[in-house]
Amino acid sequence: MNVKEFYKHSSKEIVDLFRDFIEKDCFSQYPELKDKLSFVLTGSVPSNHYDRYSDIDCDLLFENESDRAMIKEAVRKYKMSLREQQLPIQLHSPMTFSELENSLTNWNHDSALREHAAALVVLDPHDRYKTIQSQIKWYPREVLQEKIQWLFAESVFSFEDRLVVAVKRENDLYVRLLSLQIVKLLANALIMINDRYPVFEKHIYSNLRDLGENEFCTQIDLLLNMTETHEIQKSIANIIDTIEQRLIRAGFIEKQPKEHWIQLRPRFQVEGCA
Repeated sequence: MNVKEFYKHSSKEIVDLFRDFIEKDCFSQYPELKDKLSFVLTGSVPSNHYDRYSDIDCDLLFENESDRAMIKEAVRKYKMSLREQQLPIQLHSPMTFSELENSLTNWNHDSALREHAAALVVLDPHDRYKTIQSQIKWYPREVLQEKIQWLFAESVFSFEDRLVVAVKRENDLYVRLLSLQIVKLLANALIMINDRYPVFEKHIYSNLRDLGENEFCTQIDLLLNMTETHEIQKSIANIIDTIEQRLIRAGFIEKQPKEHWIQLRPRFQVEGCA
């Protein structure tokens, strides 16, 4: 199998292909990296959203701070080699296992949590990465509840304090931008009650479809075709009501007056949704 055509293969096959490539190409040039680095695939390959325009994204992790300078320099040179070969491989800056663990276990960095919970292990000489990964498979219940409450509170605040006023001012562009921001907040709340980490904007719709959230997708489709700001306001109000009922049934929120949500300030937010 050819690394340049990795997109023609399954994610499992890509892991095997990349492992073989690293052992033959990287370690032949930099044998000092063998048994020092863990290679972990993140990004589009683990999420199965890759195509011919994608790269293989790889995180690099090591144990000892004393090895940092050596590893950093070897990786820098090897990345130049990959560019010269015009290979679709993105090696990320090496970090220690302690740095990674500290950044994940405070539950603040949702994008990194999503990436590493789903990451595919290529090489992990001492199983250090697998140990960390087992700790962040999913949020603790109280963290999850606060994040979902924050998403809903932000959507209510954006609607009541901003969108309604923007409609009155006939600020059409701002109304459209706010409506999409509210959809992003509520869509991620739906995704999270389905036991998935929040996602980037480009993956929201496909995740909702994968989860069978067809009613919400239909509401989005209708919203995108609206041109009148008063119609948009009414549609967003209906979407908020619908998601509120879903979150109540799922046990993440209770019925509260809108002032409660406007004033609520949970400890945990969802990164990238503010």
